[in-house]
Amino acid sequence: MSRSARAARASLALAVSAVFSACSGDSERARPIPIPDPRGRGDAGQAEDVRVFVPPDAVPVRPPPSNCGGTQATLTRRRATVLFVVDRSGSMSDPTTDNIPKWSALLQALGTALPRVNADLAMGLLFFPEPYVVAMGQTATEGQICGVVSTPRVTPGAGNASAILGALQGTLPGGATPTAAGLNAAVAWLTRDPDRSGEQIIVLATDGGPNCNPDFDPAICACTGPAERLCRNNVYGRLNCLDADRTVAAVTTARAQGVSTIVLGLAGTQDFGAVLDQMAVAGGRPRAGAPRYYNVASASDLARELTALTSALAECRFALESAPPDANLVDVRLGGESLVRDDARNNGWAYSDDTHTVIEFFGNTCDRVRAASGGVQLSAAFGCPAPAPP
Repeated sequence: MSRSARAARASLALAVSAVFSACSGDSERARPIPIPDPRGRGDAGQAEDVRVFVPPDAVPVRPPPSNCGGTQATLTRRRATVLFVVDRSGSMSDPTTDNIPKWSALLQALGTALPRVNADLAMGLLFFPEPYVVAMGQTATEGQICGVVSTPRVTPGAGNASAILGALQGTLPGGATPTAAGLNAAVAWLTRDPDRSGEQIIVLATDGGPNCNPDFDPAICACTGPAERLCRNNVYGRLNCLDADRTVAAVTTARAQGVSTIVLGLAGTQDFGAVLDQMAVAGGRPRAGAPRYYNVASASDLARELTALTSALAECRFALESAPPDANLVDVRLGGESLVRDDARNNGWAYSDDTHTVIEFFGNTCDRVRAASGGVQLSAAFGCPAPAPP
C-alpha cells in the first residue's frame, strides 16, 4: 500500500478537527465555544473564571473568555520519511553504561522500535563511515576510515524494518566519525527524493565527537580523544580533531532545506555535549530541557527513546494550518478530554519544533490517538491553556 493510500485510510479512521479561538470585539462573529457543564447548567464557557472538569479522571481546564469566537480548521496527519544516519566508528564496539556493546544495543533498540512502525514510516539507513576492507598487512587509508557514500545503504521506503536490521547485523564498527559527511550525504539524498510532500527527518545516532576534517592542524586542534595519542603523535592526527563547526553547519543547512534532525548521543558523547546540543537545536527538534540532545548512554535509555520517537513519527504527528497566536494557550482534546502538554515528551503532546505548526503525541497518549476511531474526535482550541503533567 502506498504512503498516500495509508494516509487516506488513517484520515478516514479518525475524525479530526481544530477550533482556533481568537478574541474579537464583534458580537456578530464572537461565538463562544460550548463546553459541557457537568452540573447540567448549560454552557459553562460563558464564565471566564469557572473551572470545568472533563470526565473521566477530572482534568481541570479553564474555558476560553466569553468574548472569543471560533473558526473551524483542519488538523492533518503528517507523513514522514526517516533516514537513520548511524555512526559506525570503532568506538561503537565499546559498552554502554549498562555494559552492552553499543552496536548491539542499537541493533536491539531498533529491533524493538522499527517493527511497530514498519507500515507507517518510510525508513532508510546510511552509515558513516561506510564499511571498508583492508588487505592483510595493509593500513587503512584516510579515504577509507572517513569514507561516506552518497547513496543510503537502505533507500527509504515503507516496510524496510527487516532490511535496516539486516544491514546492521551484516557489518561491524570500524573507522572514524565523519558526522558532517554523513549528514551532507543524507540531506543530498532526501532533497532529491521525488516525494517531498511529507516531512523529512534524519535520526542521527552517534557515540563521539565529529571528526575527519583534513584541514585541521593536529598540533593545536581540539582532539576527539587523548590529544597526545590521537592527535599530536598519530599518523591520522588531523582526522581526529574535533570537527564541530562544520558539523553544526551541516545540520543547519539540512534544516534550511526542510530536513529536521533528531540527535541521539550514545555513551561516549558526554565530553561533547555542547556540540551535540548545538546540533540538536540547529536540527529543529531538540529536547525541551538540558541536554537538548537525547542522552541515551544506557541500552535501556536507547530502547525507550527510539521506541517513543519512532512511534510518534509514525501516526502521532498532526499539522495545524497555521501557528497559534499564543503557543502556550492551546488545549488539545481527544473525545472531549483535555490531553496533557508534556514538553519532556514522555506522555502527552508537544510541538515538534519552534514553528508551532505540528503537534506530536508521545507515550500512552500516542497509543490512544492511534487507536481512536469511529466518532472519536481530536480537536484543539486556541486561547485555552493545556493541563500540565501531574
